[in-house]
Amino acid sequence: MINTNAYSSMDQRIDSIRVSESDRQTAKEYMRDADFMADLICRAAENLRSAEGLLGRLLVHRAH
Repeated sequence: MINTNAYSSMDQRIDSIRVSESDRQTAKEYMRDADFMADLICRAAENLRSAEGLLGRLLVHRAH
């Protein structure tokens, strides 16, 4: 889930830092990479919770 408003706000903060343009671009790329990784981790956690629920139901049915 890419939040373009969050990117815009962060881009503005990065743009206000007194560094070279290439350093700003690198910071923006790292920010987007970090956001992408956080999104992947959240999706993986949701999938694990879903798998846990399915496994729990499967084990309950086997026990009966």
